[in-house]
Amino acid sequence: MSRARVMSLCMLFAFGACVDHAPSWADFVANDMTAGTGESGDGGAAETTSPASTSDEPSPATGEPEDTTDATSTGEAGSTASDAELVQPRILAVDVPAKVHLAGPVPVTVTTEGASLVRATLDGAELELLTDQGGGVWTGAAPCYGAVDNGAHVLEVTATRGPLAHVWPPVMFEVAAPAPGDLAWGRLGPSGSISRRVVATPEGDAIEVGAILIDGALRPSIRKRRGEDGAEIWAEGTIVLDSREGAVDAVALTPAGEIWVAMNVRQADNKWRPRILLLDAEGHETGVEMPTDAGSTVRGIASDDAGGCIAVGFGASGYGDTDIKVWRMTAEGVAVVSAKGWDHVPNGNQALKHTFDDLAFDVVIKGGTAWVAAASAGEHDGVWMESRGVLVPLDLETGARLDPVIVQEVSGGWRQGMYLGAAAHPDGVVVVGYGATSDGTSQRIELALYDASGARIWWVPEAAADVAYGTGVAVSAHGGVIAGGVVKVGGVLRGVVLGRKGLVYEHQFSSGLDASAVYGVAVDPWDQVFPVGELTSAGVRYARAALVRQ
Repeated sequence: MSRARVMSLCMLFAFGACVDHAPSWADFVANDMTAGTGESGDGGAAETTSPASTSDEPSPATGEPEDTTDATSTGEAGSTASDAELVQPRILAVDVPAKVHLAGPVPVTVTTEGASLVRATLDGAELELLTDQGGGVWTGAAPCYGAVDNGAHVLEVTATRGPLAHVWPPVMFEVAAPAPGDLAWGRLGPSGSISRRVVATPEGDAIEVGAILIDGALRPSIRKRRGEDGAEIWAEGTIVLDSREGAVDAVALTPAGEIWVAMNVRQADNKWRPRILLLDAEGHETGVEMPTDAGSTVRGIASDDAGGCIAVGFGASGYGDTDIKVWRMTAEGVAVVSAKGWDHVPNGNQALKHTFDDLAFDVVIKGGTAWVAAASAGEHDGVWMESRGVLVPLDLETGARLDPVIVQEVSGGWRQGMYLGAAAHPDGVVVVGYGATSDGTSQRIELALYDASGARIWWVPEAAADVAYGTGVAVSAHGGVIAGGVVKVGGVLRGVVLGRKGLVYEHQFSSGLDASAVYGVAVDPWDQVFPVGELTSAGVRYARAALVRQ
């Protein structure tokens, strides 16, 4: 297959949910950001929790309070009194809901006398210490992650004071959450808009980035949606981040709650330039911005533990090929590298330098290493001109390449592919993209998990279709993998959300004749899924965000 044909296929499946909107290679190099598709819908699930209280004379279901017992010292600072001088702690009541229907923190309230510390376990696992509210009342929370926790659970509570303890009988509660894949809510953006990526906040809300249509051109935008119902939170609603044409293509949260965004804008000279800047928690510019030049495109960004960022994309090398580009800024606002290039050179063979076109789409930080999800088109086996997904480890601080560089494996006649999204997983790094036949006429979403040595330890190819590609990936608290993407179903392109690796569900972003696409997914602190993308209805494109139960 010719190099032009390979790169054309790369662009077709990476950047257009609708074939009619897919940019040509020339458009792509010029970074025409207007390509795309979309979706809508609504729905929800109501929460109903009835409190179940155990008092000093609990019901037979919970048993009688146990006698006070001596316990191993809790190491309470400053406790020098003898046992006789200590006040015997007592638990008077433990309150939890009898039934839980939605993911989230399950409230726990414990009423005590004489306790200096109250702790609890859920199904034998230690929870965070309960908080003293005064007057003998202590509060805390047990986690519920949705349908994965459906069934009965046991909460055990202990109150201590120095070496003395009172253990309450086990308290039972039940989780009966909606089925995985159920739609909680769906929200449309303004007509002509698009959403590219999403990130979940620690509070369970969603920050959605993309572009809105103003005076006939897309402008970079950001909005925050409430996790409960998808309503916009900020007083300004959707915030336009640049007056020039363009879109925000990546977003990341800092540990302090500030927001890194990576966008591409068209300058007055008609050249596209990346903008990488730090916003405050309300979506306003802080004055921290990475210096950039025109000529490159940024596609992915990640925040480090200190609040700095690393961003990735692609641009011309100056030698006739396209290279991965890397930008790095510290938490102190110090620019480290700008558009630093990386060129795929298989086995260090310098004769092949600048013979591969390399493009980066996402980046994730794990263990001090920045892992870049990308694609590389060239003669991978010395004969075949093909596109393959690559996962490139870089030194977080310098952008220098580390080992090993991972190349998507061939599987029978499935020789082509790209990696378009990445996420940290307890066992390594998980990537999503697509695999394709040699001629590109059949595609499938592919998910793969690689460990630090570069070994592929898990791999899932989805069903084949005329068009199918994964765009974003997230990981649940239990190690499950959630992928977003696009699949052609019944002649219509539809956004999909897939639960895999211990999760088994599929959610379609649209129904009927409405075309749609999912470009990004994120999980909230309780593993509920925020997918974002677009929906096209009656020929009009709309940004769409949703909450999908898990």
